[in-house]
Amino acid sequence: MRASMIVIGVSAMVAAASVSGCSSNLDIDKLETTVADGMKTQLNLSDTPTVTCPDSVPIEAGNVFTCTAELNGDSVEVKVTQQDDQGNVTWETVQPSDAATP
Repeated sequence: MRASMIVIGVSAMVAAASVSGCSSNLDIDKLETTVADGMKTQLNLSDTPTVTCPDSVPIEAGNVFTCTAELNGDSVEVKVTQQDDQGNVTWETVQPSDAATP
């Protein structure tokens, strides 16, 4: 049996504003890297998970979207919430729904 990656409630503040002052979208590459590094550090993982977020996310206070973290074939959802209109976000992992369990 393969061990599952169980991650619940890990959270961090991330500044993910676009490096271009002209853009009104989050810097997704920076966000994915920062969340992956944060998960590795906070969970004391030996490998860094691969985090994938939507390609284009407008900077908008209160906007919530989902990314996916994968490690060793296991996936976990990461809920990202924009804290302001400057690109600051918090993230937390989301426990899979118990509804899918027979």
